[in-house]
Amino acid sequence: MKIALAALVLCVPAVVGSAAAAAATAGHVAPQAQLFSWVPAGGFPDPFPFGQCTWWAAYNHRVTWGGNAAEWLVNARAHGLPTSQAPSLGAIAVFEPGGAYSRYGHVAIVIAVSSTSYTVSEMNAFGWGRVSTRAIASPDPHVQGFIPVAEAEAR
Repeated sequence: MKIALAALVLCVPAVVGSAAAAAATAGHVAPQAQLFSWVPAGGFPDPFPFGQCTWWAAYNHRVTWGGNAAEWLVNARAHGLPTSQAPSLGAIAVFEPGGAYSRYGHVAIVIAVSSTSYTVSEMNAFGWGRVSTRAIASPDPHVQGFIPVAEAEAR
């Protein structure tokens, strides 16, 4: 009985950004296509659990903080990084928890911007470990803000 319970616990999906979920990072296959030329082969060093939105965002944007997606805007500011209310190419979009998003929030990478919308690349929006894209009308009442790409990072 204890063995079956232990196997069940190991099969439960990890929550976004949890420290306990870090063990779930082993054995994943990184996406083949890079979003931007400044992203190193194999992505940036990434401690977040594969399959979660935080993993994909940190793979494509240098992240020096931890926490659940909903905490990323505040955590980035605490690390001295600028934030914005406007989308920009390569920025991390930070979405509020609840509603259409998890109670842990959601993050995605901005891959295109127009005067009325922006397009994001995201993981785990339509299935664990699945990368998808979608256009979002701007301004979006569900976005907390954006973490732009540092100039040094985009070189």
